Amino acid sequence: MMEFLKKLLGQMKEVFGKLDRTKKIIIGVVTGVVVVAFIVLFSVSSGQPNVVLFSDLPADDFGQVTKKLDEMGYHYQTSGQTNILVKPTDREVILTKLAQEKMIPKGIPGWKLFDMTKWTETERELDVKYMRAVRDEIKRHIESLASIDKADVDIAITEDSIYSETEAPYTAAVTVHLKSGYEKLSKKEIKGIMYLVARGVGPRLKPENITVTDETGAIISDFDDELDKAKTEYTILEYRHKLEERARVRMLKDIRAGLERIYSADRIQILRLNMEFNWDKISEEQEEYTPIELEKQDPSKPYNTRKIKDSLVISEKSTREKFQGHGWNPEGPAGTEGNTPPGYKASDDQFAKYSKKEDIRNHAVNKTNRKIERDPYDISKVSVAIAIDGQQNLPKLPSGDYDLDPQKEPVQTPLTQEELKKAENIVKKSINFNEGRGDQVAVENIMFDRSKYWESLRAEFRKKEQIKKILLAALIGVIVLFVGFILFRAISKELERRRRAKEEALALEQQRMREAALRAAEEEGIDVELSLEERARLELQENAINLARERPDDVAQLLRTWLAEE
Repeated sequence: MMEFLKKLLGQMKEVFGKLDRTKKIIIGVVTGVVVVAFIVLFSVSSGQPNVVLFSDLPADDFGQVTKKLDEMGYHYQTSGQTNILVKPTDREVILTKLAQEKMIPKGIPGWKLFDMTKWTETERELDVKYMRAVRDEIKRHIESLASIDKADVDIAITEDSIYSETEAPYTAAVTVHLKSGYEKLSKKEIKGIMYLVARGVGPRLKPENITVTDETGAIISDFDDELDKAKTEYTILEYRHKLEERARVRMLKDIRAGLERIYSADRIQILRLNMEFNWDKISEEQEEYTPIELEKQDPSKPYNTRKIKDSLVISEKSTREKFQGHGWNPEGPAGTEGNTPPGYKASDDQFAKYSKKEDIRNHAVNKTNRKIERDPYDISKVSVAIAIDGQQNLPKLPSGDYDLDPQKEPVQTPLTQEELKKAENIVKKSINFNEGRGDQVAVENIMFDRSKYWESLRAEFRKKEQIKKILLAALIGVIVLFVGFILFRAISKELERRRRAKEEALALEQQRMREAALRAAEEEGIDVELSLEERARLELQENAINLARERPDDVAQLLRTWLAEE
């Protein structure tokens, strides 16, 4: 590679040395201009672009800020009459000095002053910036309403969990401060604010997840809406109807699937399937006491090895007291007469006997508490009516074909009582038949009206017979045409052959007559003038005779070829 570069550099020097002075000057000037252009372009492109200092400024704030920047001697650019841009290195210093001079424009949030585009920003930071921008726009929109003086909007962004299939909804809180002269907002105005926030954020923020409060912190968005209640009731009724219809279709499929395993689908007709539902919500609590199991049942043994005990003693207390003899009668202080009456004092020396026995045992048993909530609905009654067709078929001829005589009735074979009973049991199993709740099942054998089907079958067979006859007649016609064509070709060839034979015989006769005339003339010595045509024919004939004598095989092959072509 180095050798190649050296060789290339030597060739360039050699070419450059051969040029005159003027061309060398031109090449030097062009090279210098290109180098300077690259240097300027690199220096310009390597410079950092200006960043936004303030945006969307009112006219007064725009004029005051630009005037102050001129006084401080900072270089800046403007975009229209609302945006100010400065160098990235000067932005923080300018913001600090403007804050010291109390020149920060009103309406610009403090944390928004430091917003600037960075190439190290993550998707999370971009999402937060976006939601902040949306929040400020919604806030500005709410504050533009005639009755709102100030509004605070907070939006809670929830992250989706990888273990959940549904999106976590957003929530929002709005605090409104009314202007003087307005006491409260109407329901329509509150709903308007809720829908304004929901539509501004997106589909993940629903109006019902937005809380609106006034300046005192009281919630003003929890009003009852009669229309919403009616819509909720209608939604519940519609939801129940869908569940009922889904359950009915599922049971219908179960019944039909059970019967179609025995009978064909065209022999089954479910006339009626009625299901009554109970939507009462039932919550039940049960408290159950069971014996304590000391030893479980051994599954390998056929007899009962389970040992149970009604209860176990968890604590026990036993007390025994016994008193016999003279008891002590308390007196007052020493030297003081007691308060015992004289009669009781006289009987105080009598014999006394006391006995006490106390046994306390605390037993423990198995206790189970259950809180049962029933399904959202319960099937209270099922009624099914089903008709099953018997065996029906057209009579058949000894050949096995259908007898299409419309005067003959179809052969009908009804179902037996045993078959009907089996079908009824299948239906009961399909619907979980419960006689206690009043379920009803009716399965009857009814011969379906299949007259149209039989007529269509007869018409189809008649059509097939007609097609057979037409095909047979067409086949006969084709055969006749084919035979006639062959006869026509044979007759035509025979007529053509006879015509040619007649012409050849006539030509041969004329030739003989001409030859005889010539010979007679020669014998008599008369010169006969022949026409050019006769001379040519005579010469051709002599040549053919000579050729036939010399090469008889070739002449025979030529004649066979002519005959084959004809």
